[in-house]
Amino acid sequence: MPLYVISYDLRAPNKDYQPLWDEMDRLGGHKPLQSVYFLNVNTAKAATLREHLAKFIDDNDQLIVVPFDDRPAHQKANSGTNDWINSNL
Repeated sequence: MPLYVISYDLRAPNKDYQPLWDEMDRLGGHKPLQSVYFLNVNTAKAATLREHLAKFIDDNDQLIVVPFDDRPAHQKANSGTNDWINSNL
């Protein structure tokens, strides 16, 4: 399955974005940084995943979906990041 980095900027200060985070968790994602998720999903196109996740954000929010196939390099990522990478890459 393709691996993706999802990054987002959520612009509404009082909006509940838990549904977006819940969806990425449901998809087996891992949150290595404040506004970044890693996903391993069964879709061949980044645009398909972007369109799906866009249902969970507002029109003024920003979202980017980037495929990757090489081991990400990180420093001080959230707990569990190495475990997620090792089990998905």
